[in-house]
Amino acid sequence: MNYLLFICSGGDYSADDVELLQRECPRWVEEMDGRGVRLLGRQLDDPETAVTVRVRDGETLLSDGPFAESKEFVAGFDVLRCQDLDEAIEVAAKHPVSWFREIEIRPFREGLEVGEEALAFGRGEDAGADPYCLMLCLDGIPAAPEVEESVMREGRAWSEDLRARGVQVLAHPLQHKDAATTVRVRGGETLVSDGPFVETKEFIGGIAFIRCAGRQAAIEIAAAHPLARHHMVEVRPFLTE
Repeated sequence: MNYLLFICSGGDYSADDVELLQRECPRWVEEMDGRGVRLLGRQLDDPETAVTVRVRDGETLLSDGPFAESKEFVAGFDVLRCQDLDEAIEVAAKHPVSWFREIEIRPFREGLEVGEEALAFGRGEDAGADPYCLMLCLDGIPAAPEVEESVMREGRAWSEDLRARGVQVLAHPLQHKDAATTVRVRGGETLVSDGPFVETKEFIGGIAFIRCAGRQAAIEIAAAHPLARHHMVEVRPFLTE
């Protein structure tokens, strides 16, 4: 079973906390890579670098910042392959960020394929382009069935075109937010709750990792996704060295 970890942040860390995270996060990566449960992962740039894209009546509308107004935000992702949710929870609880913030576990829908190109992307190999994450966001209001079917069909065509052009590294829908599990570790105890890390009507319904020629190109790619006409797409760069 494949899962996406939303590594969450928000608020300030003390200098000691930062030092601990800088020391322990690479150890977690090494352990989970060695176990074969972590396929890839990367850190996102700060939320201030995000732009949310909507398309209404043919006009592209941009707003600065993440898709949801909240003090908590997604700071990075890890893609896991685990036997079941129990193993995913165990893996998330070992992540040092869970000792301070929350980690959301969300299962992918069936059919995720992680190829060599995606693995290289997880190692920071960007082939001279700029890496971006597109968070395909829903506002919780279901559209008519024929609209949903059209969006799914056009979304597959959008993805196939990007893959053929060498832009798309990894893209796949997630299960509904009701399938999410949030993990925290406090005082050595693993606390598990149903649902996403932050309660808003908006939620991430899928992700796409792309490489392109800068912010404007990423915005244009996001605006071409059919979800942008009905919901929204957050565009955020990945952190690079």
